[in-house]
Amino acid sequence: MSIKPFDDLDITDPIMFGLVFSNTHIAKPFIEHLLGIEIDHLETPTLEAVLSYDAEHKGVRYDVFARETNENGATIRSFDLEMQMVDTKELPQRARYYQSVCDGVALSKGDFYTSLREQYVIFLCPMDIFGHGYPVYHFENRARENPEITLNDLTFKNFYIFTRYEKFRNPVVKAYMKYFATRVADSSETESINSQVSFYKTDTFIRNKYMTYEYDLHESKEAGRAEGLNESIDIFKSLGVSQEILEKAKQIAAEKIASDKK
Repeated sequence: MSIKPFDDLDITDPIMFGLVFSNTHIAKPFIEHLLGIEIDHLETPTLEAVLSYDAEHKGVRYDVFARETNENGATIRSFDLEMQMVDTKELPQRARYYQSVCDGVALSKGDFYTSLREQYVIFLCPMDIFGHGYPVYHFENRARENPEITLNDLTFKNFYIFTRYEKFRNPVVKAYMKYFATRVADSSETESINSQVSFYKTDTFIRNKYMTYEYDLHESKEAGRAEGLNESIDIFKSLGVSQEILEKAKQIAAEKIASDKK
């Protein structure tokens, strides 16, 4: 896994996307325009929120997780925003799991099923993983017998294909998508995003945190490669491969690792 230099980061990098959209003044109008809703109070969105409803199940790291709450602090709606630049071939299943973990957390305190509120999982992608040419795909559970009948389980999974920004009818949403696709900020909303990106790129603390992350990732990768090499040698040794051949293989692998570092 390669990592971009800090100065090359832009809004489509999940780290920068998370930083920018963890600001309420950015996330709130974005969600409102995307979904055509009005939000009363949006709690400060959480960057890289990690949710897990128990120690036995796989946790989820959301790019940005936000909740709309009422005057008593109770959740009205929740929103998961994901910037997804690569088709990993399992995005629908991931969206399903993200939704289930959020529900599991909501019910972990013994609440009734009726306490579950509207939940939106929103993927922002450059590629059309469904291949039908639409700029956005809205998914909710409906009856096969009559699509007019919805399950009304209050869960929604939306995929926005921002490279098809010309096809969006809402001019504000179109400007958002155009910005993701081209980095051209030609609306007040996208200018706010662009300004926030510029702010973070001049923030020394953020830069240092990112460089630490980059170093840790590199060290982890190198440690993993060395460990994998040793495991492979042990396996071949158990199969009776001569020590001479093992030493030669180890030398070649070590030279390859050293060459990759240059």
